[in-house]
Amino acid sequence: MLLFALTYYFLMPVAEVVTVRRGTAISAVYGTVRIEPAFVVRVRAQNDGFIRLAEPFSAGRGAIGKSVEKGQLLATIADEETSRELKQARADLQAAIDRAALPLPSSELLKAAEDNLQRLEKVVGSGNVPAVEYQKAKSEANRLRGAVEAERIERDRNLNSLGETMKKLEAQMKNSEVRAPIDGVLTNVQTIDGELVSDGNELFTVSSHKNYVRGEVNEEDVGEVKPGMKAKLQLYAYRMKTFTARVSSVQPAADPTTQRYTIVLEMENPPDNLMVGMTGEMNIITGTHQHALLVPTRALLVDQALVVRHGIVETRTVGVGFRTLDFTEVTSGLTEGSHVIVSDQDKFHPGEAIRQRMVNPPPQPKES
Repeated sequence: MLLFALTYYFLMPVAEVVTVRRGTAISAVYGTVRIEPAFVVRVRAQNDGFIRLAEPFSAGRGAIGKSVEKGQLLATIADEETSRELKQARADLQAAIDRAALPLPSSELLKAAEDNLQRLEKVVGSGNVPAVEYQKAKSEANRLRGAVEAERIERDRNLNSLGETMKKLEAQMKNSEVRAPIDGVLTNVQTIDGELVSDGNELFTVSSHKNYVRGEVNEEDVGEVKPGMKAKLQLYAYRMKTFTARVSSVQPAADPTTQRYTIVLEMENPPDNLMVGMTGEMNIITGTHQHALLVPTRALLVDQALVVRHGIVETRTVGVGFRTLDFTEVTSGLTEGSHVIVSDQDKFHPGEAIRQRMVNPPPQPKES
């Protein structure tokens, strides 16, 4: 008989249960969250041509997730015609600079004319040289001075023109270099190596290292949310952790597609490897009740709970007060110390005899 009883006992199904206890009940607005970058910059082509990805990013979309530094070369857009023009412009400018180092064509004639004028000035007073010869020499010297000045102006104008042409072509060549606009992470690549791109095509997306929490709540709840309110976050990547945050701002307009309102939050102690794109759920705390009966939210199916009393499963209809992701306030139907089933409720039926296995409830919420 004892062996039969032991066999029967160990064949009984096992239910995970938690004890109903008192604590602080929290009223909260439920919402979803997503980790977003603080800054997103879309990098576009500044000219037409065939793109060549820089070596660190030659894998294309395989390079997504790599860190970049501001000014780092991402790609170049080949422009062979501009390259040839720039090479010729540099050669033309250097040749003009070399010519400018030489005397102006009329400068030697001017020197000879000025020497002749000085000689005539010394002898014209003696009457050995007619005054008309002196005036002719003076006019010639003045003409040559004007010619030298005109040649100098033309030389400088030519140098400036060649210099401006070279600078313009250098700027065009610089536009062919696609560089990272900020320090951050490469989050999208929308081109492939060797592709023909046009001016204005979006090539890359660079996101900042700094992230923020973007929450969304329904229209019927947004009126309760105010900046400064505390929130509890659960990210799916960290299922066993609960994070705290505070509401930074409430965006004034709903998303036109989802008709949900955006809440910006700031995490108090974010994990070191928090990454863009992580998602989860949140409860923004809007009120508290002290010394309330609390049951883990996962123990309830709407307003129904399974209670284990003397080893037998019973169904209870529960009055529900404040509710969060972790805990729900019980206003009726359960008493302090009751054992409620918190998992696999569909496997158990009223009147069924079971064994119990106590599990630890989530950490009890505390008022901030």
